[in-house]
Amino acid sequence: MFRIDALIREIETLSGGKLPSTPLCGAETMTVRTFAPLNHAAPDTVAFLAQSKYRDQALASQAGVLVISQADSEAMYGEAGPARPVVITKNPYAWFAYALQIMTRRPLPAGGVREGAHVDPTAKIAATAVIEAGATVAAGAVIGEGTRVYPGAYVGEGTVVGNNTILYANVTVYHGCRIGNRCILHSGCVIGADGFGFAPLDGEWVKIPQIGGVTIEDDVEIGANTTIDRGALENTLVRRGSKLDNQIQLGHNCRVGECTAMAACTGVAGSTHIGSHCIIGGAANINGHIDIPDGVSVGPATSLMSWHKDEKVMTGFFPAMGHRDFERTAVLVMNLPKMRKQIKDLETRLAALQPKS
Repeated sequence: MFRIDALIREIETLSGGKLPSTPLCGAETMTVRTFAPLNHAAPDTVAFLAQSKYRDQALASQAGVLVISQADSEAMYGEAGPARPVVITKNPYAWFAYALQIMTRRPLPAGGVREGAHVDPTAKIAATAVIEAGATVAAGAVIGEGTRVYPGAYVGEGTVVGNNTILYANVTVYHGCRIGNRCILHSGCVIGADGFGFAPLDGEWVKIPQIGGVTIEDDVEIGANTTIDRGALENTLVRRGSKLDNQIQLGHNCRVGECTAMAACTGVAGSTHIGSHCIIGGAANINGHIDIPDGVSVGPATSLMSWHKDEKVMTGFFPAMGHRDFERTAVLVMNLPKMRKQIKDLETRLAALQPKS
């Protein structure tokens, strides 16, 4: 069971003071068991209202405590204010996220290398780190405090993994990579495989050794079966706080800025730089050597060949067709605004030629 006042204090701490909240009508003394949806909540649960269109559900909810914004409180209860326990906060959705982190927190197991784990004698394992049976930590690797490496995971030679990071089962981190603090790497993801680098020679392909690595900064989450290739000469980079969904491919030498979110099945070709605070829709295909600015969005299933200056959102796709037909169609589409203006000008000129009645 969780007291609301304790949740409020810890959420404010976890958010770095960004998410203060105010309990009303005795909410601070309430004890709740878990979160529940508005329409299925019970008196021993807490529910939140993230979208104003669900205000009617919130009013009818049986939740012991409601988490709502000030604007929703005023719209629902008027000047008199609520007559039931509520918590007022500027972002109920984020409040829910932090509270659920607290509610689902598990006690850390005792640190140590479990029987059946394979740890090279030259690897450095922090006292509170856990290396589960079947995991492998290669020569010279470093595993930080509170980090957990699950069965089947592999940490390559010289790779450094920070504190309080989770490598779930069958994660592979190749040699010479760096993983930050408080990261989560889900099962099957591969960090640091060779980038797709080959030089053409007389109809054949000559492999280019990829001597860079991968750097993943603090508070990054990487989804199941996502692959991030190592750089050709310098490191591929994912900056602090970014979130990558399942089955994403990030090519060699790519850079992803801070707090960018990328949805599943996105493919990013090599040497593309994605800015901070961007949103990339699922199944987007992004060409190589593109600079995508900060704070922009790419729509789902969008094929992005270049970034158009001053655009904040880019979206679009064509059904598959022959390459030459596609090129012709693309040119026509790009010229549509010009053609529309020309048609309007012709219409105006034709109207001027018409005899007046």
